[in-house]
Amino acid sequence: MAEPAPGRLTLEALHEQVAGREIDTVIAAMVDMQGRLVGKRVTGRFFVEQVARDGAHACSYLLACDVEMEPLPGYRLTSWATGYHDVWLRPDLGTLRRLPWLEKTALVLCDVCDEAGNPIPESPR
Repeated sequence: MAEPAPGRLTLEALHEQVAGREIDTVIAAMVDMQGRLVGKRVTGRFFVEQVARDGAHACSYLLACDVEMEPLPGYRLTSWATGYHDVWLRPDLGTLRRLPWLEKTALVLCDVCDEAGNPIPESPR
């Protein structure tokens, strides 16, 4: 198999770098309505043992707020009336990269799904 592009990580390479203490943090991120990366920072060990397989949860609020993080009206997904429930962040392991600007840190982009695994239409990714 060909070598991955510089910075790109396979899950196996991430396992090795976490075990070797080269990576200690993984950012599991989704894209919000302003194009910013938001999500969770988890330990490398927790990512390889659980998040890579099972995903992680984040508040649906992150998909329904403005640049100042104020909730916006008019979203069926989330509101004060319906509650700010969790969404499921499903890692897209093809996006797993080591971040050169953050020491010992990797980033993975996630697809945003409901609890049944269905894509959330409000997610811009």
